[in-house]
Amino acid sequence: MKTSLVICFALSVSVLSNGLHVLGPSGPLAIQPGGSVMLSCYVQTPIPVEELEVEWRRTDSETIVHLFQDGESQPESQDQAYHDRAHFFIEDIARGNFSLLLTDVTTKDTGLYKCVVYRNQESNETLIEIKMSVYLTVSGGHVVSVYAGEDTTLNCSVHSHIPPEELEEVSWKKRKTDEDMVVFQFINGQTVPESIHEAYRDRVELFSREEIHKGNFSLRLKNIQIEDKGFYICEVFHEDLSANTTVEVQQLGFSSMHTGVLCFCILAFVLLPVLGYAAYTSIKNNKNTKSDLALQCTFVCCPTIALAVAFILWGVTEGFLAEVATCSALNLLRILSLLWVTSHFKTFPENIRRFIKKTAVSQGYALITAVIYSGLVVHNWHKYEAIQSTNDSFFMVLSWPSQLFLLLLLFFLSFHHKGSPNSAYACICINNLFRIFMIMTWYSLKSIANFFLGCILLLPLCWLGFQQGVPFLTWISVLCILEFLSTVISVYLHNELLEGDKERVALTCATTYLHILSLTACFKYLDHLCESNSISTRTWLVRGSNSNHDETQRMQGSNSNDTETEQSPGQLYTIVHMLGAVGLICVNSISLIAELILKTRNGERTLTDLRVILLPSECVFAICCLALAISAFWRKEKERLKKHINYWRHLCRRTQTSRDPPVENHELENPAVPASQQRS
Repeated sequence: MKTSLVICFALSVSVLSNGLHVLGPSGPLAIQPGGSVMLSCYVQTPIPVEELEVEWRRTDSETIVHLFQDGESQPESQDQAYHDRAHFFIEDIARGNFSLLLTDVTTKDTGLYKCVVYRNQESNETLIEIKMSVYLTVSGGHVVSVYAGEDTTLNCSVHSHIPPEELEEVSWKKRKTDEDMVVFQFINGQTVPESIHEAYRDRVELFSREEIHKGNFSLRLKNIQIEDKGFYICEVFHEDLSANTTVEVQQLGFSSMHTGVLCFCILAFVLLPVLGYAAYTSIKNNKNTKSDLALQCTFVCCPTIALAVAFILWGVTEGFLAEVATCSALNLLRILSLLWVTSHFKTFPENIRRFIKKTAVSQGYALITAVIYSGLVVHNWHKYEAIQSTNDSFFMVLSWPSQLFLLLLLFFLSFHHKGSPNSAYACICINNLFRIFMIMTWYSLKSIANFFLGCILLLPLCWLGFQQGVPFLTWISVLCILEFLSTVISVYLHNELLEGDKERVALTCATTYLHILSLTACFKYLDHLCESNSISTRTWLVRGSNSNHDETQRMQGSNSNDTETEQSPGQLYTIVHMLGAVGLICVNSISLIAELILKTRNGERTLTDLRVILLPSECVFAICCLALAISAFWRKEKERLKKHINYWRHLCRRTQTSRDPPVENHELENPAVPASQQRS
């Protein structure tokens, strides 16, 4: 305000005076850094050059900006800060124009300037104010082409009359269809790390404070991932001003890890037809030589191991721990199941056959349980930390020790059995119960009815205690019904309690797979009971009247003479073997390749979890193995079961006959005597 009054006063004096009149701009001049400004200074009546002297100075420091004297410019008198920046138009002097062009202006050039014109002993001057204009611009928009795994820089330069440290907010965001993702925030001169999205934590940073002071807010993005592809916006806000620029990150190719994933998937594909044809020919010709046995093992192991390595490499770059561990474990554990159903199984050494039969189901159940629920531990640990910091849920804080105890007990029961089917099945039943109560502990129970439904999973374990007191066929039927009921309830509770959770689909598929393994272990347990004769034949039958004693003894004798030899696998085993060795490899590898290519093209995953494909396909294979276990059990015990079923039919007929009223026609009393003899 004072400066404006001074300028107005100077103009008034120059107008009212009768001598030399020097004119200038009517108001302040606004500039932007890096631009140019014309400082006007002129007279209406031209002055001869030999009588003229023009001096440009700053009023605050009396620094000489430019000096025209003795008919020419005097650069030696000029301050060094204005060298080659202050341009005087000598050719316009004859017209009375003494203006000065100031280029490459900075914030230091703001202030009050005066143009003093001397004519002989007479002089006059005009004042010009230069001030910084209110502006905010952002530059740096470009396209970044980078390979996955490398580092890159997203450029963003802020130009403003405001010092960069005083800007209200500078933020980097990734553009999304639903809501922009915060990549970095700089608010009131400080970075805000807690606002950064978890996908970018420890991977983004600004440059040094010196660069920020220059307005350089470029972002260094480390270890580029495929999902980092997309548009990034650098936004700057200060009061009513805002500006932004956009940087696009493109993917030009796979990283070395992605190339490795593709190579191992392709290797699995190449091995399938080569080894599969030879293995199928060997099975078809029923060859059991050592070379055929080695061929079967190679056919089962090599593609499966290659695919497991591909999933591990995928996890290093793009996947997450629970997904990668589950997918890799499923592929590796399938080797035991495939060896169990191969037609060459009987040609394995006795110790290897015993190991495969004891571990194919039980250890698979244990390992999958450990992998999946370990991921849940990590997930719920983060929830526990958040709740503990806010003190919102006292129950959740207290329940964490119980969760950890249940998890350790779950793992102990999963692995701690001596390989026998009875102890393995008992541990699996206990696991099924604990898994449900762990889910109830970690997530909201929602209703007391869910708790009582979970308690039903205890019934199969309790029913094992009635082995000696119930007829065998009844005991088997009830056990199978309870197992099926446990499966339905477990799947329902997972789907109900995990509503809205990102793990819902994967865990529901996982519990379905685990219960199929539980049913398979159940029939292996029953098979073991029959082979070991741990169930006496007398318990197969209800002790009836003396009239049934002879039939009972006859049935006992026939049962005791049954042989315990295994049946030939047959064509059904070959179909299941090829389904697991070829079909699942194709499904897994195609899913992984498609997900990798689509993520590279779109910049984000199409499927949030590959387990939703792998686990259902594994369930199909597990159901086929369960059908084989049921079939093997039926082939071994069908004679006993048929006799037991016939006994129950006979017993039901006798019961029905005893309940019927007596028949008046006595001709029917003795069905063993011919009707003609009765009439005579």
